[in-house]
Amino acid sequence: MFVLSGAQARRMLGAAGAHVGGRLVDVGAGDGEVSRRFAHLYNDKFATEISSCMRKALKNKGYTLLDTESWCEGGEFECVCMLNLLDRCAAPRGMLRQARAALSPHGVLLLALVLPYKPYVEVTPDHKPTERLPITGVTFEEQVTSFVAFMQEMGFELRSWSRAPYLCEGDFAQAYYWLDDSVYVFKPIDIKT
Repeated sequence: MFVLSGAQARRMLGAAGAHVGGRLVDVGAGDGEVSRRFAHLYNDKFATEISSCMRKALKNKGYTLLDTESWCEGGEFECVCMLNLLDRCAAPRGMLRQARAALSPHGVLLLALVLPYKPYVEVTPDHKPTERLPITGVTFEEQVTSFVAFMQEMGFELRSWSRAPYLCEGDFAQAYYWLDDSVYVFKPIDIKT
């Protein structure tokens, strides 16, 4: 799978005023190949993953594994990565609350989301999320605007974003898929009530 090159990640993080160094966690990291391209910008790299074979691959790549439920309780992170995770997890709002709680005051959330938004969850009987993101609109741009507004309500300010091709592993019908990824760098903000 490919989301961002190291140069693209550095450019987006730099445009967002992100501090490199410190601790990075890749939530739902898969085999770690996506974040490997920029994880070296941080001193310590952590990951969560439910697949046992992927966990083994992550360990071999030098990631410290954290529990998938309590990862956000392990201290503050300068970068939380959620790359193509929100449309594949059952409770995306809960995941975002965890990310917000785990970020250092100057930390960033590096997030990728395939648009159009079509969630598919492997671990639920009907393959639907228990929480759906309130993304509206038909076009890519309308959905980006809707998602950014929702993220502000969740306590995140958009600092940089990009549209990128997301190349992912295919199936019996097709060798690989090319999807439209929206990639964002968010900073935590105080939520006004």
